[in-house]
Amino acid sequence: MDQRLIVLQNLTAHYGKQHWWQADSLEDWLMMILIQRTNSRNVEQAVNNLQPYMQVDTLLNLSQDELEDLVRPAGFYRQKALRIRLLLEWFQEQGGSFEAISKRPVAELRKTLLALNGIGPETADVMLMYTFNHKTFVADQYAMRLFNRLGLGEYKQYEVMRADFMPLIADATLDQAREWHALIDEHGKTQVRHPYDDSFLLQPNAQWPDLSAAEK
Repeated sequence: MDQRLIVLQNLTAHYGKQHWWQADSLEDWLMMILIQRTNSRNVEQAVNNLQPYMQVDTLLNLSQDELEDLVRPAGFYRQKALRIRLLLEWFQEQGGSFEAISKRPVAELRKTLLALNGIGPETADVMLMYTFNHKTFVADQYAMRLFNRLGLGEYKQYEVMRADFMPLIADATLDQAREWHALIDEHGKTQVRHPYDDSFLLQPNAQWPDLSAAEK
């Protein structure tokens, strides 16, 4: 079996099914812009500000100054307000339907998203998978650090890692692809101990070690 699949199976066995990845609303979509270079608490404050206006037409009817004030808690508020406006304008131009946009070929849609202001490869792939229901691999920093540390690559470039992992995605379901991304990120949040040895993830049916002593 591919060692990468063994790692993913062991992560699943330890952390269990993830539940945070449902993202089928306008609010969830805009959060993918707001979360850039900030934390979830700041995003939550910005989303609360936006909540009374959470319709495409209503948001676009706000002045730029008004939109900037609403998203200010998320930081980089001028950039993020502009990116949200351009994203919503694009959405309207495409017919204003998540379902219709989702029917487009994944490669074409990814290229279109990458051409939008402030949408890089990671954000584009997150949108593809959670908003537009296309399987993909999110080669974020958590993924790079994990698989580099396990000796399964020397990844420094996003697109290189994504290309290497896409064959695994071809044989997975959409739910599995989403779970793998969620599990890698959940594990990544624990990678704060030094030294950190998670090589046991390469062992079939690995037993999760007691790391309590390393935490002290």
